[in-house]
Amino acid sequence: MRICLLAGPSTSPVLTSVMEVLAERHTVTTKDVESSAPVADDEPGGVADLYLLKSRSARARTIARRAQQRGALVVNSPEATEAALDRWEMADRLEAHGVPSPRSWRCATLEEMSLEAEAGTLPWPLVVKSRTSRRGDLVRLVRDVQELRALLPQWGQEPVIAQEYIDNDGYDVKFWFIGGHLSAARRAAALEVCDKSQDVALGASDLPAAWSHAASAAGAALGLDLFGADVVVKDGRPFVIDVNAFPGFQGAHRPVESLVAHLESLDTTRRIAS
Repeated sequence: MRICLLAGPSTSPVLTSVMEVLAERHTVTTKDVESSAPVADDEPGGVADLYLLKSRSARARTIARRAQQRGALVVNSPEATEAALDRWEMADRLEAHGVPSPRSWRCATLEEMSLEAEAGTLPWPLVVKSRTSRRGDLVRLVRDVQELRALLPQWGQEPVIAQEYIDNDGYDVKFWFIGGHLSAARRAAALEVCDKSQDVALGASDLPAAWSHAASAAGAALGLDLFGADVVVKDGRPFVIDVNAFPGFQGAHRPVESLVAHLESLDTTRRIAS
């Protein structure tokens, strides 16, 4: 199988190990699609069989779409990746599929949201986020109009979404899905800085079915195969607060083995289908 990783300038240690293992049995290449250098759509021997869409860039999604049109399998699909990056679209899909998630409000700009807040149409506190998920985006807990106004000098023209803040025990449940393989961990909630070193792994007996179902349903609503989901729990009820397409899988249970097995199974399925 010919495998092409559409990556950015840095790759997670887990994915680096996955590519090393796959290279022992397959033809593996990596494209840094976020550099300024030109990137060809094809490998020397033609389009690859499987593309791994790790990069969040529009350039990577364009290459992935062209590969799809020529018969390649792309994981995650460009369409699913885009849906996960657009928090407006994500909120719509979660609601449409009945996935438990916070109420949300969206505005074309943060400045517009501040006007709505001053008019008393928004509840407090809120978690205010950039519409487009990206490195360095806006993700902030805002408790009142004054705190919202304080963000205007830097973020005034940013398209945003505001989520109802779900009061909880101060921890998120982090889910990772590799195809049908699930793993989870408990992590101290932090909007701006995440300390992954203190994760506490959760086994199947620690996870009520409703929690796992909510996280799985969130990925299905977006059409994702490889994803992470963040869940907070209030009075025993799960709420999905974020979904990440193709995370680094650091913290997942035996992610290298799971990813290799899943990706190789996709090749088997593809060959049977053809």
